[in-house]
Amino acid sequence: MAHTFSRREFYELVWSKPMTHLAKELGVSDVALHKVCRKHAIPNPPAGWWAKKAAGKKVQQIMLPEKAGDDRAGVITIRPVTVAEWQALAAASAEKITTNTKGGVEPDQPKLSAKVRATLAALRQAKPNFQGLVEIKEPGLIQCSVAKNSIPRLATILPQLEAMAKIQGFGLSDDDKPCRFTNGEQSVTFSINETFRREKHEPTQKEKAALAAWERRRKANNWGRLDNDPYPRPPDWDYSPTGELSIELEPVWSYHHSMPRRSFKDGKRQRLEDMAAKVAIGIVIVAEAKAARQRREEEHARAQERHRRLREREERRKRLDEQRNAELNALIALRERVGHLEGLSATIESSAQSENESRLSVFRQWLTQQLEHARAQLSPGGLEARFAERSVFGAADYSFEDDEDYQRE
Repeated sequence: MAHTFSRREFYELVWSKPMTHLAKELGVSDVALHKVCRKHAIPNPPAGWWAKKAAGKKVQQIMLPEKAGDDRAGVITIRPVTVAEWQALAAASAEKITTNTKGGVEPDQPKLSAKVRATLAALRQAKPNFQGLVEIKEPGLIQCSVAKNSIPRLATILPQLEAMAKIQGFGLSDDDKPCRFTNGEQSVTFSINETFRREKHEPTQKEKAALAAWERRRKANNWGRLDNDPYPRPPDWDYSPTGELSIELEPVWSYHHSMPRRSFKDGKRQRLEDMAAKVAIGIVIVAEAKAARQRREEEHARAQERHRRLREREERRKRLDEQRNAELNALIALRERVGHLEGLSATIESSAQSENESRLSVFRQWLTQQLEHARAQLSPGGLEARFAERSVFGAADYSFEDDEDYQRE
């Protein structure tokens, strides 16, 4: 069930109890709640705040900023993915495997596919690292980090996993990217890993003898530095593979709290050879989790785009109003100018004329032209041309009817 809050309500909730407790109640992770706080500019208690409060020390609550940016406005919605949803999807996937394998047991060992054969060949040719493991990370191959002795087990596990995933509609990808399971719409990356032990290294007799010989050479050289004779430092730690394998599916960050199972390991009672069906179900659930996250991201992107269009529309409205007001003020000034010109023209016409009025005559003619030009600008035709030139007061200059957001309002 989704939870909705106003910004103020969520702020008060965050300061009412620790984030970890609140995350469990809402069915999400504390990391997700911190992201919500950052997005909506909601302050939250700093590290150690609750411990100080429990100890009776004086603590200060950070006030909620009164104003938030445009992107932080509106209702806060938190929708957890419940365990029941994953259980329902897992049950449906298990039923599909049961139907296709006559009780969930594959009668014969599946054949090795080209991807599996190429991966096994690369593992056999690779050299172990300092941990005693051979690693394969090349594009087009299955990512592995196992000991040489575990390669025969992979020859059994990988074909079984591929067969079970095929029942769910997933197959191994065939491109130049890391190998993953895909159904054509969603893909799930995975890897097979082996754990190792780390123990403090105890120098061997050979290493002790090498160190003693090096010290004798230095003593013979009066403890001076010997060129091309470095200190024979033994390793600090010894590493040894345990033989315990695990299959790790990619994490889906949107589901930290109710994340579907993504790790399948050798246990005391069950080995990976017997868990192919469970891993295949996990692939289905992780893929659905990714699809759900993608749907939410697309929904958020659409909301952001709509918000951007609304903001641009308001900005266009504001600019249009400013242009129209500026034009109105200009027309009022022009009308006042016409009045002044008409008054001045009437005054000149009524004054006595003298014989030497060449300059006045020229002025009178110029004044008449100015008056006619001003009147022409205020005529219907003049106003229409003026408005067209300035792109104001026209139906085509800005129309809200073609705005999708305007139509929804």
